[in-house]
Formats: sequence, structure tokens, C-alpha cells
Amino acid sequence: MTHNRIMSLKEVSESVGRNPRTIWRWWAKDKSFPKPIQINGRCLGWRESDFVEWLKQQGGPV
Repeated sequence: MTHNRIMSLKEVSESVGRNPRTIWRWWAKDKSFPKPIQINGRCLGWRESDFVEWLKQQGGPV
């Protein structure tokens, strides 16, 4: 099943049990987190399918 929903930073951070700053660090500095997409020219979010794939690679529950 393909997940096309866009997840907010808050949703993503709550899903992995980490602070939003940690998510940004994983993406911006460590390059170990999926790249977010820009919504409405201002907001950022993650495709649920990218997030689920990242979770699988980490060995986490889906």
C-alpha cells in the first residue's frame, strides 16, 4: 500500500519518540533522514511513504 499523506515535523518526531530538533539534525547535518518537501512555499513535511521506508531501514515497527 502506498502512503501519500504528508506528515508534519510534530507527527514525525512523535512517531519516533524524538525531539523535533533531533529530526532536523538527522536530516540537515547527519543526512540520515529523508528529505522533507516544501508545502505552500513555507511549510515542510515528509511523505508518509518516505518515512515508512526510513523506518524499515532502521529496523523499526511500521
